[in-house]
Amino acid sequence: MAKVQQFSEITPSFAFTEFDFYKDYEESFKKSELGRIHSLLPLHEMAIRFGLIDPHPRKKAGRKSYFSPKGKVALMFLKSYTGLSAPKLMEQLNANIHYQIFCGIRISSANPLTNYKLIDDIILELSNRLRIQNQQEALAEAWKPYMKNLDTLYTDATCYESAMRYPTDAKLLWECIEKVYSMMCQASRELGIHRMRTKYLDACP
Repeated sequence: MAKVQQFSEITPSFAFTEFDFYKDYEESFKKSELGRIHSLLPLHEMAIRFGLIDPHPRKKAGRKSYFSPKGKVALMFLKSYTGLSAPKLMEQLNANIHYQIFCGIRISSANPLTNYKLIDDIILELSNRLRIQNQQEALAEAWKPYMKNLDTLYTDATCYESAMRYPTDAKLLWECIEKVYSMMCQASRELGIHRMRTKYLDACP
């Protein structure tokens, strides 16, 4: 058996019991967080915009890619979702059937992937092809039904800053300092003593 097979190629060849076994995994995948994310990603449209799908398909010479165009885009999301390095992600792909379903592949347990540079090569290929605004348009179009009632959730122009945050370590540390300084100012007022001065923070009136 080949190291990696795309689901679209192997489903007809499944024996009934094996197919039934994978159907159970597919059902559990749909109910998982990863499955819900997968259902919301316009992988086909993104693959087209990456230039991975030829509008006029023609037979190509050479070795066939392990991952389909959609599978390559899915792999990019999976790497970001897991935060794993390429070697660690390769280990998880070999062992985790949900990860394989996410990428539309099946890896033989008897012949697992061993070269993590396959993942690096795919990420490099997509990064070279990436046009961020082009991909944002694909995501916005796919998510438009979920965003149409956004104005009923947020009432002012600061919704992005107040509802969508990316709390990096530096940002959290700065917010913690601001909070502590504000508490110290309040304590100074209540005790009738001069508050500490700083040219960086001015949380007190």
